[in-house]
Formats: sequence, structure tokens, C-alpha cells
Amino acid sequence: MFLSAKMPLLAVDIGSNSIKVGRLMGTPGKYELSNFGVMPLESESVIEGVVQDEDYVADALARLVKAENVDTPYAVASVAGEAVMIKKIKVPVMSHDELEEFIPQEAEQYIPFDIDDVRIDFQVLEGTPTLEEHEFEEEEEKQEILLVAVQNEIIDSRSNVLTAAGLKPVIIDLDVFAMVNAINISRNLQDMGSVAIIDLGGAFTHLNILMDGVTSYTRDIPVGQDACTNKLMDKYELEYRESENIKVGAIPEGAEKEEVIESIIESFEPILEELHKSFEFFSTTSNSQVEQAFLCGGGAMIPGVDGFLADRLGVPVEIFNPLEAVRLGARKFDAQSLSQMAPMATVAIGLATRRFDYI
Repeated sequence: MFLSAKMPLLAVDIGSNSIKVGRLMGTPGKYELSNFGVMPLESESVIEGVVQDEDYVADALARLVKAENVDTPYAVASVAGEAVMIKKIKVPVMSHDELEEFIPQEAEQYIPFDIDDVRIDFQVLEGTPTLEEHEFEEEEEKQEILLVAVQNEIIDSRSNVLTAAGLKPVIIDLDVFAMVNAINISRNLQDMGSVAIIDLGGAFTHLNILMDGVTSYTRDIPVGQDACTNKLMDKYELEYRESENIKVGAIPEGAEKEEVIESIIESFEPILEELHKSFEFFSTTSNSQVEQAFLCGGGAMIPGVDGFLADRLGVPVEIFNPLEAVRLGARKFDAQSLSQMAPMATVAIGLATRRFDYI
């Protein structure tokens, strides 16, 4: 099988607690879901976005791919966490070829890692170049660039896991960009002003704030839903999976519902504190306010979390379903189960929109 620019890729989202795979056939506006599956992972097999046991995770991925009966080896995966840096910078206006040479030299001052230990990419942001005045100098025309740096170690680790599972990784994307692609399937973010996408993951809470569809501010908050799970495990002396079930409404015997809800709310306080700080920083630096928030990730499956966050953040909050504008394929999907799992499918579905368009 040869790779073409139009071939649908298998999307692989390796999270802290599970692997999600998905595949979309068709083109924008006509997407059809051909595959979607989830494989739970043992705790601590992936910590803070880094695969700790590559053999175990690769075996789990291989079993999931086999169960899904996927007919392509070509895959797209993503990374996130503290090994990833995204920053909007201004550079002199120049051609793309000139930028290819200029950015690696310019990037070093912005990257908190050794420049030899990272892979660098960039995107020219749409908009009119601006003129900046410098003392004793003439005005200089500038353009905005979205600079991305990812440590080699985490990219190599993802690639190794996919390869060991029998796949051929052709694109390594970022979680925050995959979420944008998923939302763009059914919404026009360019017309929605300032929007926050909040991914309530296991180890991290990923935040991406966009202005008119363009990423303006990103942050990986190193507190996620595992903190809530661990709190419930300790309080009720339960196993990990049992504590996960509590978060979606399975109240343990002998426990009061109000007490459980209070424990869950308390676990959200550190996340809310950091989200408030991020919203305020965005407001100060952009002269704009977040007008709406989309929730995704496993934490978005907690009943009532959207209303709770809306009250505390002061903006409308919607639990996003990345499959709402995607047709289910010929395979027999359980529509109800898919709808329940939809928020945790956001990264995988966003990745599945990618095509190998570098040919």
C-alpha cells in the first residue's frame, strides 16, 4: 500500500489512562467515521505525557489496532506536556524560504530547552504585517509567527511505540492543534471571537485560547483528573477504575452523594486557579476577553462539570462532541456509547482530519 496525499490516516491518541484510535474517511464537510476504539492503560504506564513502558503501551496499541481491523499502517499521533513549547513571536517580514533559515537561529532565545534537543516548526499567522518603531531606527515591518518546539525524546518515544505496534508514523502533531481541527469540523472558529478550548486530561489540563480561529495562548497545566481520582481512591479506599466510575456517577456503597460531589469540586480548585490566571494573562496581553469555552477530555464526562465551570469561570461552557457533524460508517457503532465517550475522542478525531499533504 502506497501513501498518497488523500489517504485517511489512523489517528492514535496516547493518553495517561487510555489509548484512543480513530479514522475518518472522506473530506471536510463529508467526514465518515470508519474506526474508533479505546484501550485502557495501567496506571503510570504514561506519566506527564511521556511513555514509561514502551513495550507494554506498544502491545496495547497493537491489540487495539487488531481489534479495530484497520487496513492501513500509516498513522498520525500527537504529543503534549512540558516537553512542548508554543509561543507567538514577531519577526521581520521575509519569504518562507528565508524564514526556514532564520527561525532556527531566532528560536534559541525563546526556547527553554537546549536547541540541539528539540525539533522546531513554525506557522506564519494570517493578518496584516505591523510596523514597529525602534529608537534611532526606521520603522520595521513585522509578521507574527507561531513557534513550536518539541523535545526530541518525546517525539522519538511516540514514534517508537507506533513502530513497535506495526504502524508507520507519518505525522506527529500536537494535542492542542488536534482539538482545534476537531472543533472546526462543525464550527467556524474564525467567526467566534475569543474561544478557550479546555482539555480535562488525566495528568494535564490543556488550554488553548484562540482569537478569530488563530491560536493566541496555550498552556499545559500540570494538574489533571488523576488528582480527583487519587483523592477518591484515598477517601473511599477503592481501586483506580472504581474511583474513575465514581466521577461519572457511580456512588460507592455507604457514601453520601453530596460528600462525593464536594470531593470532586475540591479537586478542581487547583485547576480553576490556574485557568483564572491564564484567562487574566490572556486578557491583559491581548486586550480581549474569553467569550466561550469548549470542554473535552475524560474530565468532561463528569456530570454537571460544564455548569460548574461556567459559574466559576464566568463564561458559557459547552461539552464538545467531535462526532456531531460526522456520519457513522457502515460498521455497526453503538451510537449511545459513542455519544457518552465523545469528549475523550476529541484529540483522536482532530488527528484523523490530517492527511499526509507533504507529497
